[in-house]
Amino acid sequence: MWKESETLELKKSLVQLKEGIISLGAMLNKRNKAELVFGINDSGEVVGVCIGAKTIADIGNEIRNSLKPYPQKIDVHEKSEEGKNIICICAEGDDTPYSAYGRYYIRLNDADVQMQSSTLQKFFEDKEDTYFKWEQRDSGFGSDDIDEDILLDCIRTANDNGRLDYVYRNASDALSRLGLLASNGNINNAGYYLFGKNRPLTIKEGSFPTDSRTEFGEIKEFSGNIIECIREALSYVLGKIEYKSSIVGVQREDVPEIPIRAIREIVVNSFAHCSYARKGDFNQYTVFRSSVRIYNPGGIIKGIDPKEFASGKVGSKLRNPLISSVLYKFGFADTFGTGFDRVFGLCSSAGVKYDYYNDDFGFAFVFSRSNDKINDKINDKINDKINDKINDVDERMISAIAKDSDITIPRLAKEVGVSAPTVSRHLSLLVASGRVRRVGSRKTGRWEVVG
Repeated sequence: MWKESETLELKKSLVQLKEGIISLGAMLNKRNKAELVFGINDSGEVVGVCIGAKTIADIGNEIRNSLKPYPQKIDVHEKSEEGKNIICICAEGDDTPYSAYGRYYIRLNDADVQMQSSTLQKFFEDKEDTYFKWEQRDSGFGSDDIDEDILLDCIRTANDNGRLDYVYRNASDALSRLGLLASNGNINNAGYYLFGKNRPLTIKEGSFPTDSRTEFGEIKEFSGNIIECIREALSYVLGKIEYKSSIVGVQREDVPEIPIRAIREIVVNSFAHCSYARKGDFNQYTVFRSSVRIYNPGGIIKGIDPKEFASGKVGSKLRNPLISSVLYKFGFADTFGTGFDRVFGLCSSAGVKYDYYNDDFGFAFVFSRSNDKINDKINDKINDKINDKINDVDERMISAIAKDSDITIPRLAKEVGVSAPTVSRHLSLLVASGRVRRVGSRKTGRWEVVG
């Protein structure tokens, strides 16, 4: 016999869908988990419901539109009980407080009560600690489950940047120094997502020849830890945008249509502000004909407009302070809280338009791409010439690396006749395409031509 509780609500029919969603929000606010079942009456008797072709999808859409923020985990499915069809909705999430139809409720025994203002205020005051608690939580993995080569490389980079003064001893000691161990000695969630070797994170990448997703576009997935995913996302986007070549002195400079520092800042921010506990949603990096869109699950905390950060009116509100601190130490970000101001300034100087969207589901930043093309025929010729030059640079770099695997970026720039930043960008593309790889660490390793 079914019985309602602080985590279970029973509804006789789908006519009560609105009331059911209110119960979902109330139960999540009370226990961070909720189960809603349609087809069972108040007495716990199974009466069943009629299920059409779009019933499950319609319920999912109503939840998405009415329950905010969207729970980190939600499952809507039908099943048979005593030979009758019922619908079960299971939800989990600690991103409290949750509102249903614009109001906040909390569960008391088996009833939903609208929150008093004092209770709601406490929820918002405690909200900023929620993410830090998730970061500190035991991941269930030990220090043997991290990619030690990446950790060591990041430690050395942090020392070189003057943001860390630490001589590497072993993985456990380094993780402890960075605050990435749980109380039982396992790595915490922040450490696992940053350095886990079991590919804890999946990102989606795509490019399309038009301004909408079509079947003719490229869609791919990449799995790795945060450090690997940042490098992959940067390499992917930088490899898809266009560059104009110009001669500066005796060197040729490839000028990107969007400032690389601006792209880098937003890509890194997409990992600093990501809601990693949310299932079924992914960081996405999409290049369209007229724009580049960078999206991460989980809107900016409290829905603050990035312009508020940029103006200095409010301080930085980080979703993942531990992860952000490590990314700063390792040089992936200059600082957090002023990044948007830097991006806005870079785009303004380069004449690049931008837009952004922050809601309960996630944050998206959109860079506009250059459209100063006379016609496709002329553009094709220009691109062919540029691509020929870029390919020539690639081949000369590969030849130089084949002769000297220990060659440095400054020496490689002199050998090829381009600037050091251009060498760095081409190396990223060559590594991403699998034509060149780095063996060993950044300081003591060597380059190797593949194939």
